Amino acid sequence: MKRLVLPLLLLTAACSGAAPRTAEERQQGAALSACRQEAERVMRTRERGQTMRVDEAESRLGAGPFTDASLASSMNTERLGARYEQDQMVQECLRGRQEGNMPGAAAPPAGRTGRGS
Repeated sequence: MKRLVLPLLLLTAACSGAAPRTAEERQQGAALSACRQEAERVMRTRERGQTMRVDEAESRLGAGPFTDASLASSMNTERLGARYEQDQMVQECLRGRQEGNMPGAAAPPAGRTGRGS
């Protein structure tokens, strides 16, 4: 009898499933998805030249363990920086949606001003 208790509990827990999502959770998920897509689109456009440069360097110099460590680490640092910037864009987009701003009309990043300022 004791041997059947644990499998029975596990089976019951597995069959219960997750609770259905509320309308607010679905809306937040849709907003997150839209913000991620917009950030990815912006980064693809902005980083196109950088990506081509890194791809060319990797094809010319190699991307394996025998590559110059300083070159490989600088490429990884640049990718990490781009990923961080993309995450920041997503967070700004979500904040803008919570404040009621138009989706896709992101505010300029704080601390940056136009040319000549």
